[in-house]
Amino acid sequence: MTVSIKRLDLNITYACNLSCKGCISLSDMNRRGIESLESIEQQCMDWSTRIDPQVITLFGGEPLLHPRIHDVIITVRKYWPASKVRLITNGYLLKKHNPETWFEHAPFEMQISVHRRDHEAMLTHEIKRILLCRTGWQIRRLQQNGGHKDLEFSLEDFVIYKSRFGKFVKPYKDDITPFASDPQLAHSVCGAPNTPVLYKNRLYKCPPVANILDIMPGYVDYQGVGHNQDLSEFVQAIGKPESVCAMCPENISHSVDHYAKENVHVKNIN
Repeated sequence: MTVSIKRLDLNITYACNLSCKGCISLSDMNRRGIESLESIEQQCMDWSTRIDPQVITLFGGEPLLHPRIHDVIITVRKYWPASKVRLITNGYLLKKHNPETWFEHAPFEMQISVHRRDHEAMLTHEIKRILLCRTGWQIRRLQQNGGHKDLEFSLEDFVIYKSRFGKFVKPYKDDITPFASDPQLAHSVCGAPNTPVLYKNRLYKCPPVANILDIMPGYVDYQGVGHNQDLSEFVQAIGKPESVCAMCPENISHSVDHYAKENVHVKNIN
């Protein structure tokens, strides 16, 4: 039986060209590598008969580091043709792509996240390259409580979000050990409170727990679920606090300015 869910993050890269303090994908820990296209297709094949997401977000790391990113998008749509496909990128590598190519994936969404104030003009230039490919864009400023999205540029079947980050709660103590928080309080300040992630063919409650268990197995007592397991308990818990939430802080005092130059190191601007 296929279960409907609102959103699924699909992790396709582990490497990132940025190193941001407090990254929920732990890209500040010198992560490397990608998921092969063959692995991504197998995951899509396994899970497309189990879950039906309204939105599938291609996630990293930095997804544009994947050398076959356009094939990845085509593969995801092959198995979930009715789902909205979204790409989240820091935008630095957009210059390596012909902007016309993105429209071949419509309907499609792209979120370009600005991580440093001093690089915003460069990323705005990349957004304009895409906008100039079409006319008729609707532009609106978004007002979301605690959200990151700032501007929306939309056509009927193509949307670009420009996002700015502010305070970002680190998902671990400074010595890379888990907290012992009240799960409900930790969940209330979580940056991904209702976003399950498909990570190396297992479904996890959120990106931080998936990534940290990959780096440090046994970090917390949590395993995620496989495609052959019962999903009812997992789906019922989406968007709700669970015991695993205790690994993260329960207030925003353990946070960093995710938009400040000193907290975002660019490994390779090219």
